[in-house]
Amino acid sequence: MTTRIYAVTDGDTDEKYLVRASTTAPAIAHVSKRFGAAVATQEQLVRWLDEGVEVETYRAAKQAELLP
Repeated sequence: MTTRIYAVTDGDTDEKYLVRASTTAPAIAHVSKRFGAAVATQEQLVRWLDEGVEVETYRAAKQAELLP
């Protein structure tokens, strides 16, 4: 399988990564391992909403956004 080196940038912190991968999807997955996800508990919802955390809605990437 052919690989390329992708320049991955954190849109919030501008942190930069160079990742060798076959497509952008595994390149992004590689650097996102520092994140975890689980269904929010009721207590987390109440506390985080009170702290000003907004609920975001996932939007599937367009095909052009996934390809090099």
